[in-house]
Amino acid sequence: MASRIKVDEVTNTAGSGSVSFPAGGASFTGNVNITGNIDFSGQLLQNGSPFVTLPTQDATNLGAVLRSGGDSNTAYWDNFQGEGTAEGASQARYKAGFNITRGFSCCGYRGAQSWRNVNRLVHSTFTQSNLGDLAAQSGAYIDGKPSTTMNAFIFATGNSWDSTTSYVSKLNMNTETNAGAATSMAATRNRCTTMCKDFTFAYVHGGGNSSQLVKYNLSTEANSLNTTHPDGTQNNPAGGQGATVGWIRGGGARSFNFSTETFVSWPDSPGTDGTNKTLSSRNGFSYWNTSGGYRTSSDWHLRDSYNGGRRANVSKNGLTTGEESMHTGNEYGFICGQYDGNQNNNGYLFTYASHSFTRDSRMDRSGISGSASAAGIEFGTLQYGYTGM
Repeated sequence: MASRIKVDEVTNTAGSGSVSFPAGGASFTGNVNITGNIDFSGQLLQNGSPFVTLPTQDATNLGAVLRSGGDSNTAYWDNFQGEGTAEGASQARYKAGFNITRGFSCCGYRGAQSWRNVNRLVHSTFTQSNLGDLAAQSGAYIDGKPSTTMNAFIFATGNSWDSTTSYVSKLNMNTETNAGAATSMAATRNRCTTMCKDFTFAYVHGGGNSSQLVKYNLSTEANSLNTTHPDGTQNNPAGGQGATVGWIRGGGARSFNFSTETFVSWPDSPGTDGTNKTLSSRNGFSYWNTSGGYRTSSDWHLRDSYNGGRRANVSKNGLTTGEESMHTGNEYGFICGQYDGNQNNNGYLFTYASHSFTRDSRMDRSGISGSASAAGIEFGTLQYGYTGM
């Protein structure tokens, strides 16, 4: 005959500690409220079937796609390597890992005058502010990249609009202060560009005293000469990058594999000679100029960041730009100063969803009389354990 016991609390004979149920187990009807951990052996069942949980989530599968394991009852993270597509694991990590909230336009020049000036653009409001002379030294035809701690490195700032130098200016974007000189590059650079293995290494190329790339560690500032560019030194190249590959166009056109640190020829490359610059998004595509000569009204090429292929032409709508000072946001791209026959502070907006390009005065730079060939550097928050590629 079954018995019923009504109690408010069940404890063991010692008054504390665990309580064991006999081999037959225990059945409960209604809610069971538990404070503390549940430690069990065997399977967790729901209506008699195994309860399936998500596979482990950590920085190694950031942005990956969850797939069903079918009748195996085991879900898994898809590590498909189609970078440059929405499904690519590397591209997904690259996009999800960095939430960009601001962009800093650093240095640049007008006429024979180079600047130490820095402007900050807040992306949520499209508000541009002049922060004053925050770069340690002035420069133009330069480039820059951020570190995981949101320090900006501005390469080849030699206190001239056309200097050949190994000097690197450093800016603390958190406090918006001049952080002085960073460690100098292992070679001089003139009219340089960078390709960046995200938050890890900047590969700096251009004119100067070596045809080898300068490989610059964005955490430690240690740097050395690296792969030789097949086309030698290149004065004023345009450069960009995606999740796993860098791109450079000047006298020659090449892709650069960040894992193997090797160059491959880039067929059907855009027509820029490098004087007109490139906007690299984190969305699997870049915008490249298609003509040289320091300024052009020709269409942009929308290029795949993984294989370099042309996806579409994007009209400049009759606008002329060149020597652009560009940086990316999450869903927009920005020009803050450029050259259209004169170095100027004009701003422009790329809208990624529609791949459209317009003049937008909210992006106009201030505090200087005009600016071209400045460095555009992104600021934001690293997410979900991401520390770079």
